[in-house]
Amino acid sequence: MTTPVRTNSTLDVMHFDAPPVTPLAMGLYAATDWRADGRFFNGVQVKGPNYGGDQAFGVWNQPWCGLPPYYDPDDDDSERKHGSRPDPLDPFDMMTVWAYDECDLTEPSRREVEARARQILTLEEPVAVERSFASRLLEDAGTPEETTTLKLAVGYLEGEAAKANTPCWFHVGAQWAAAEFGLFLKVGTRWTTPLGHSWVIGGGYVEGLVNTIVVTSALFGWRDEVQVRTTLDERHNIYAAVAERSVVIGVEAVIAAAQVVP
Repeated sequence: MTTPVRTNSTLDVMHFDAPPVTPLAMGLYAATDWRADGRFFNGVQVKGPNYGGDQAFGVWNQPWCGLPPYYDPDDDDSERKHGSRPDPLDPFDMMTVWAYDECDLTEPSRREVEARARQILTLEEPVAVERSFASRLLEDAGTPEETTTLKLAVGYLEGEAAKANTPCWFHVGAQWAAAEFGLFLKVGTRWTTPLGHSWVIGGGYVEGLVNTIVVTSALFGWRDEVQVRTTLDERHNIYAAVAERSVVIGVEAVIAAAQVVP
């Protein structure tokens, strides 16, 4: 077979524009209950009635329960119904995510620049927010329980979630999804743990959480509309666009964390 010969060296290659890709329906953004209420630009503090713990609960006169945290050995009436309201988590800070593109000043190029900036933001935003949110999860979770396998980690966290007696969300890096058969169950569009809690499997958690799994209460989020801001540099034939938006995601409680240390 002979090699094809280009007969006209002035012809350009064919240019094909790949269509915009829809982000994966998984991870932190898919698990978040997005809200339209309130002004969130100074951050959001999530409060709720669901997690009082041993500061606001006890069992009357049950010796197997141990001494309550308010026990006073010098007070004959120390077995009293008394407690305190635990402090909410610190406010969750707002973050601003942005994407940039530039090209020449022609009209078709300007529309392409704006579309590219918006599409880059659409794909990069969820992963970047996950990576940032992971740092906050690790801060609130404190020292995680160390386990030697993913199965032991999930078992420990299932127990902590059961003690909380609420639906919980297990945040984990996407690299763990194939590590252990039976720990990630597909139910409709959700991935669940063996006891039915929701997995939040994120690409941003690959580097953000690494080998730690953090369990939280329900996720609430606020975000504004994407804004595309443009400018031009006539001297250098540049048309530039920045697509950006502000985002806050928060939870009422961080339940537990486990780290896999082989």
